[in-house]
Amino acid sequence: MAIGSGLGVHIRDAYHFLMQTYHENDRVCLFGFSRGAYTARCLAGMIHKVGLLPAHNIQQIPFAYQYYKDDSEEGWEMSGEFKKTFCMDVSVHFIGVFDSVASVGFIPRTLPLSSTPWNKATYFRHAMALDERRAKFKVKQFETKDSISSDSHWDTVAAGHEDAVKGQPARKFSANLGIDKPKPDIFEKADDGKPIGGELYLMNKRQQEHLKRTDVLEVWFIGAHADVGGGAVKNEERHKLAQIPLRWMLRQCFECNTGIIFKVHRLAEEGLDVHTLWPTYTSLGVPLMGPSPSMMEKHEEGKIAPIARRSSVLKAVDEDNLEGLHDVVLWKDERKEKMHEDWVPEHVEDYFDSISRINDQLIDAKSWWILEILPLKVSVQLKDSEEWVKRICMNLGRYRAAQETCPNLHWTVQQRMEAMGYTMHIRLDRNASWNVVA
Repeated sequence: MAIGSGLGVHIRDAYHFLMQTYHENDRVCLFGFSRGAYTARCLAGMIHKVGLLPAHNIQQIPFAYQYYKDDSEEGWEMSGEFKKTFCMDVSVHFIGVFDSVASVGFIPRTLPLSSTPWNKATYFRHAMALDERRAKFKVKQFETKDSISSDSHWDTVAAGHEDAVKGQPARKFSANLGIDKPKPDIFEKADDGKPIGGELYLMNKRQQEHLKRTDVLEVWFIGAHADVGGGAVKNEERHKLAQIPLRWMLRQCFECNTGIIFKVHRLAEEGLDVHTLWPTYTSLGVPLMGPSPSMMEKHEEGKIAPIARRSSVLKAVDEDNLEGLHDVVLWKDERKEKMHEDWVPEHVEDYFDSISRINDQLIDAKSWWILEILPLKVSVQLKDSEEWVKRICMNLGRYRAAQETCPNLHWTVQQRMEAMGYTMHIRLDRNASWNVVA
């Protein structure tokens, strides 16, 4: 773990699992936390670059991984030849990660297509920790470019149709991920100025980018690394920060139409309002007010029922079709809320979770300070410029940098600020303006 030596093993094992379980038209969804988040992103890059081998061809996995790792021009050519010879072209539908870190182990390692828009995932969702400040836990956001150029990428995805126009030069497969640009003469136009031949199939790069670019949503949440990904406190704790990003990610699975089948009672036990998830998904949005006075009183007295009891509300319901669920769960107003004390509305669960303790490891485990005094690369914004640059210096517990101009902030952060006087210490771009989301 210290040198990240297990990264390749984890990627190959996950790749092997996909080989054995993938069926045509399956939607591939990848999840991960911390280094596992980085592993999931690398796996998506490997699937895009070399494709997915058939289930029986396990002997080729080491070669597929080596071609994936090779980020040179020759490596891209060889991976393209390997892909068209041995593999299926498979797309990743959804990547959901919790606080993906910038480095794997004490010795930094990077792999191709781990963080770019070119890894071909349809959706990318990322829950990030506002209060993490350890040197080796710098968040790895999505839009960092890897060495492959966008032109090279679009050469690989431009040909979206298999049938060539009769009488026109056929598109040829190249080593660059399998598909090359057509010859220039297919871009000719008829006398009336309308495109003919392959140009009907090959859109310009800007259109391709609009259609192919990954749908990205990265949101900042209260807490340190393990408060976002889980593990900071015991599962038995009634309220904890980690439940907020977990519920958010579960909702994203429905919003992005992943097709993942969940057990209804487990969703209820995680604090979700299951009637808003299926059969028709309804986004809850940012709540207009906090918990009712009766709920606040119960929380202060420690009388809120264990979260696992929420599933007891579903016992009178057929979980296969949720018929009658709206008549059973009681979250609509304060009167009904009192009628069934085992059910706490989702936005109320979020509120009480948001005022839980932040588990800062530089306070709880002082040994982490050893790495804070080592010279490492740190992102800083120049005083007289909007540019962010890397500087080698001691981190000394410096908070993370949010380099976006319009970063997304989960609504529970605002609730904590109002309820507890919480202050965000994250280093913002000078021109940044928070966008509050649910």
